[in-house]
Amino acid sequence: MSRLPKNPFKFGDPVEGDFYLARPDLESLVSQFVLNRIPVVLIGPRRFGKTSFVLNLLQKVSQDSYSYIFVDIFNITSHRDFLHQMLRAIKERANWKESMQAMFSSIPKLRPKVSAQFDGHTGYPSFDFSFDKASSVEDDVKELIQDVFSGLSKLGKNLIFAIDEFQKITEIDDGGWLEATLRTHMQQLKNTSFIFTGSRRSVIYDMLNNSSRPLYKFCQSIEFPSFGDEFTDWILTRFKSVGISCDRDAVKHLRRLVQESPNYVQMVCFHLVALAKDNITVDEIDNALKIVVRQNAYAYQTLLSTLTPVQQRTLRLAAKEGKQIFAKGLLAKYEIGSGAALSSAIKALKEKEILDEEGAGRGTVVFDDPLFSIWLKTSFDD
Repeated sequence: MSRLPKNPFKFGDPVEGDFYLARPDLESLVSQFVLNRIPVVLIGPRRFGKTSFVLNLLQKVSQDSYSYIFVDIFNITSHRDFLHQMLRAIKERANWKESMQAMFSSIPKLRPKVSAQFDGHTGYPSFDFSFDKASSVEDDVKELIQDVFSGLSKLGKNLIFAIDEFQKITEIDDGGWLEATLRTHMQQLKNTSFIFTGSRRSVIYDMLNNSSRPLYKFCQSIEFPSFGDEFTDWILTRFKSVGISCDRDAVKHLRRLVQESPNYVQMVCFHLVALAKDNITVDEIDNALKIVVRQNAYAYQTLLSTLTPVQQRTLRLAAKEGKQIFAKGLLAKYEIGSGAALSSAIKALKEKEILDEEGAGRGTVVFDDPLFSIWLKTSFDD
């Protein structure tokens, strides 16, 4: 069997190095907000490149006397989870040994520990901490969150604090306490800039534009843009690097099908290289996409089985029709009893993070996972 070339595409995890396509204009804009300590929120669908963008931006500014903490809160369900993720992110910045010792020594309910073992990657002594056993009750956890935020002031003059999937803090039923706490410390910390990413557009817009919410008009929101033609050029160059020719129209076709998701574009291209194709056409794109969708079919079938019949019909309607989904003819076609029933189903599917509304509720919804939309279209043909 002939040896296949190293695959020039990567998907799943945040990308960097040769696998990352820079966005210089966006980078310049966001940097101005961050470096001037204006909180900024990048809003865009999941798998759209926001995390890769932020991590690459943070690594770049850290070369210029800035330090950063990157906190991923996608899986949090409680204040304790949030605290754990903050502490975990701080711990990963192992080169701050002295600063972290000073920070945690000022928090009685945390016990910092520095061992004699050295980290093999950084060369610094390993650093750890543990909770005081009495800190399991909710009030103590809340107090610790506030103490850790206050302690950020001890981590140098120029710190950038990033939170990925920012809207997740709203899922903790605390009457807005965590939002209010975050705003308080964003105002008080003179050494820290804040940058957030979020994928639930409707949730974040309410956080930032509802006058009853703590973060009302407090952050600069930026719609995370899709790539332009430079992404198509980059894909073609990556194929060429391993001796594969590709039609430009084929890449454009793929980008449309996966709703401009860089992750899914790279996923399909990865499969095309793995399949040892010599020339990529629109037909080759369609065939590879079918393979990728089939690989996820069981997960989609399982998800569908957890939904009510009306929610399932709503998904089929959204996938196959796209716009103006409240039209009476479409409600009848998909056996949805009324506009109220459709609204209720959409609300439930938004809460399950399957759908989100585009714009201000104008009858257009978008799928969190564009491959799920493709699977629905092909699985329920008329």
